[in-house]
Amino acid sequence: MRSYFADELLLMLPLADEPGVRLWGEVLSPHRGPLALALADEAADTDDTDEIVLDLTETRFVSNSVLEILTVLARRLTPPQSLLVRAGPELGLRERISEHGWDHIQGLHLVEV
Repeated sequence: MRSYFADELLLMLPLADEPGVRLWGEVLSPHRGPLALALADEAADTDDTDEIVLDLTETRFVSNSVLEILTVLARRLTPPQSLLVRAGPELGLRERISEHGWDHIQGLHLVEV
């Protein structure tokens, strides 16, 4: 990711120690584009690791439309690349992903911390 993204609800910065981005705040439908671009940039710039990390541990809310774009991105990654999503259990991502049948997507991994 070449820079950062910020608006009144969300701050997005590249991770310093691994390929990926960290988000703070609320991730809503209008943020799909900037998030997709940031993760695509990270995937394109990554030659030495298989995981692209999305750190949502400082995020208070993630919309379903954002989850949808994450599944699209995970499906488009070239194996062995995958999208590793780190999030707190309070977001309920595991349940929400499972409800939509997205928990079987090979390139999408959720770690609750």
